Amino acid sequence: MMRLWLFLVGLALAAAVTAHAAAPAIIRATVLDVAGKPVAGAKIFVYDSADTRRPADFISPGSDRQGRIVLQVPPGRYWAVARLKKDGSYGPLMPGDKHSGEPTALEPAAGEELASEFVVADIRDVGRQRETVASESVVVRGRIVDPSGAPVAGAYVFANRTKAGKGIPEFLSAGSDADGNFTLYLPAGGRYYAGAARRFPPESGAGGLREIVPEAGKRDIVMDVPLAVQ
Repeated sequence: MMRLWLFLVGLALAAAVTAHAAAPAIIRATVLDVAGKPVAGAKIFVYDSADTRRPADFISPGSDRQGRIVLQVPPGRYWAVARLKKDGSYGPLMPGDKHSGEPTALEPAAGEELASEFVVADIRDVGRQRETVASESVVVRGRIVDPSGAPVAGAYVFANRTKAGKGIPEFLSAGSDADGNFTLYLPAGGRYYAGAARRFPPESGAGGLREIVPEAGKRDIVMDVPLAVQ
């Protein structure tokens, strides 16, 4: 009888441990824009590695009017980004779509509810948010070109103070016109590294960056910027 009782207790403990291990984790996310307002219709894309340029392992439903998302996932370590596509599809980001930048690392435990916040932006939002006063800025003008030197329309120029800039860049131009023309405003002084891209945000470690060091008193720089291969 004692052995049977111990056996039954062992089974109960094993069942409890198995149930706990199998309990899903819950990610409660809030998606905001750069002004701090909730974003409806955004989705959280969750990956089991830091490589987010592939199909996601989990995709949430769209956020509600308060920007809220609830997503169940198995416990583990993940990397997540928020995206908002105007057409509601799952394809590459297009002008006007929004993205949260570098992935956020999440490690929810079994049965845990993990809260996270994502801020999505497109190049126009970020440009307005980080725009400097024109009278105090260096104006960089020119064309975005492909490897053959042909103009590229619908791309943008970004700039950071370091070569290893990640996520949403510090400075952005508006999209280039049909002739590849762009205008980028940078604070006077300092050193910058500029590139051009179609995707937003640009790929980390993108090559072909141009170094910009404004000369004292010089407020207008003309240069071509090559499109990063993405």
